[in-house]
Amino acid sequence: MLKNETYFIDSCDDVELNIKRENQLEFKLTYDEEKEIEAIICIIQGLGADINDPVLKFNMEYFASKYNVAVLSVNYHGIGNRPQTGAKWYLDDIDKLIFEVSVKTLGISIPYDIQKLNTFEEFYPAMEYLNKQIQQKKDAWELDRKYFLDLSVSLKLTNDEYQNYGIMQTIDVLNALLYVKNNIFKISSLKTIVVGVSHGAYMATLCAKLAPWLVDVVLDNSTHVTLDGDAWRYIGFGKEVDYSKYFCFGTFHYFNNIRFCASEKTLWTTNKHSEYYFSKARKFIREILNKDHLEVQANFPNPKYIIYYSIHDEYVPLEEKEAWINLLNELGFEAEVIKISKEEEIDGRFIKNLKHGMGIPMKSLIKKHLPEILKGSLKNKTCKKEITYQSDDLMYAFKEHDGKILLKITKQKKEDNG
Repeated sequence: MLKNETYFIDSCDDVELNIKRENQLEFKLTYDEEKEIEAIICIIQGLGADINDPVLKFNMEYFASKYNVAVLSVNYHGIGNRPQTGAKWYLDDIDKLIFEVSVKTLGISIPYDIQKLNTFEEFYPAMEYLNKQIQQKKDAWELDRKYFLDLSVSLKLTNDEYQNYGIMQTIDVLNALLYVKNNIFKISSLKTIVVGVSHGAYMATLCAKLAPWLVDVVLDNSTHVTLDGDAWRYIGFGKEVDYSKYFCFGTFHYFNNIRFCASEKTLWTTNKHSEYYFSKARKFIREILNKDHLEVQANFPNPKYIIYYSIHDEYVPLEEKEAWINLLNELGFEAEVIKISKEEEIDGRFIKNLKHGMGIPMKSLIKKHLPEILKGSLKNKTCKKEITYQSDDLMYAFKEHDGKILLKITKQKKEDNG
């Protein structure tokens, strides 16, 4: 009999910012209780999706019914970061300032006190009025017909969470896996497969970085490998640099003359004097293309990487992706690489385009590799279940203890070269 269960567990606090977490971690698990479970597949949702996605539910039930596997998916910290997953629009102080300056620059007067506009319900009428005024100026040829106004708008995440980006999210996935292994099936040696597309793939690879002994296979479709290119704007503080360039996403969904430049609520900042400064150390620990860190990881029992990428990916720089793959090979990681480069490789069913993610359906991706994965023997993963990375001036230690991944951060003293 197929079981679809939802669990709530205590997971992790924000150790980096010393903030106590208020909410429990929610995840879903699907399995056939009459089967002898051989493996756990963790499908990690990317940006704009969560565990309530009907396609995810179909995929979870499909694999749980067709194979001897349990399928897990996690509402990791900050997953509700898009309107379709429950995030709510609001204006913060920076957004209001941009709104006011934009109106003055256009020479338009609106009958609203922008400083008193906070929620979507409050600011929508003001923007609707502005949108109509812009259209009147375009109709009168006072503005170019192609003109539109960029306005900065913030997103309040579900459960009053914020964008930590990467670390808390991945620890949540690992803690859910540990809970299922230790408390549901009571088999700590179950084969573990983590799979994702785009941000979900990034978290899958980060699982292997933070706890390599816990993961047997990483199935990666189009992860980014650094925060240098397009990826860093998803952290949420891009508007501190340029709101019209480094937004999380842009949308004309509400108005034809105004584009929302969305930023997620985050505590991270570019302000070097803030305790929430996103320093080099914070950046490096979140990157999977880091030679020093990969050399540390290589000393542990590691998963097999199955890597899909397109050389025409518009978001992930090709040179970065291939530098990461080359390092994996150089350091002795097991990696199966599927590089898509030509239109002739588009079959319309599995590979649908040459863009980011290549349109590969999650079901097809897992189905293609699962039989071989299940046939493979388990590696001996006996090791010290703690891994430490030096990340600029901070030491990040990830340790499995009492059924959880714990993070400890210590500051390194700078050497006196005098």
